[in-house]
Amino acid sequence: MKTILIPTDFSSNARNALNYAAELSKKDTAKLILLNAYSFEPLNPEIPYHVVAEELANAKRLSEDKLRYLCNNITKNTGIKCEFISKVGFILDAIVDTVKEKQVDLIIMGTKGAGNFAGAILGSNTAKVIGAAICPVIAIPEGAPFKAIKKITYATAYHHSDIRVIKKIVELAKLFNAQVNVLHVPEKGESAEVSKNEMQSFMRSIESKIEYQNISYQLFDGDDTESALENYIESEATDMLVMSTHHRSFFDKIFGKSVTKRLALHTHIPLMAFHYNNKSAVKVF
Repeated sequence: MKTILIPTDFSSNARNALNYAAELSKKDTAKLILLNAYSFEPLNPEIPYHVVAEELANAKRLSEDKLRYLCNNITKNTGIKCEFISKVGFILDAIVDTVKEKQVDLIIMGTKGAGNFAGAILGSNTAKVIGAAICPVIAIPEGAPFKAIKKITYATAYHHSDIRVIKKIVELAKLFNAQVNVLHVPEKGESAEVSKNEMQSFMRSIESKIEYQNISYQLFDGDDTESALENYIESEATDMLVMSTHHRSFFDKIFGKSVTKRLALHTHIPLMAFHYNNKSAVKVF
């Protein structure tokens, strides 16, 4: 990771994400880029253009002043290189454009927790960011302060692209000497023998391509993938859950309006997401 992008609306959950990114960057000497999107929408469409232009200029000035303050504090307190970008428009568009312009390696963003993921910064747009971004995204719940990562769990569906994801996870795990747990939820009605054989085959594929001693493998039963992962989250068995966009329905469930109370405990577990298109998401089995 050389460049980390942190979108912010200056809310508490966005500040928490920034703190998380700063702590993470200490391990890998990554550069931080703070991004804020601003706009001005006049209630009266007949307002003169020069008035709108003046309000936009004020909004840009205020945005840049806040970003500069945050960047200066980060550099002063940690020595980490930090720059900022202020863009007019929608946050999703600003994120996608900045990722391309600055060759961003990772996005770290805040989300609202405690059963209300429609938060101030991205909220229900989080799944859209994950789907649109060409780099990994880590969503940091408001109640999840940074702590040393001891275990990272990747929920696999045995896709070919999962090997590439696990390679990236190992890069992060090495910074903390953390365990990488490869977890699979078997299909309903699948026999224990079939589940075990598939996992062993996938394990051999990983071991032939990735050199890292601290990788474990786990089968986790449930009625379906979504409910099983919810239960896994609730068990607090990991410090970070990693998924690919093959589990899109689960992303929509987490970050959409139909969030259940059972996901309130997710406020303690960051979620890392990788986006892959359908062509690279062919299943091994």
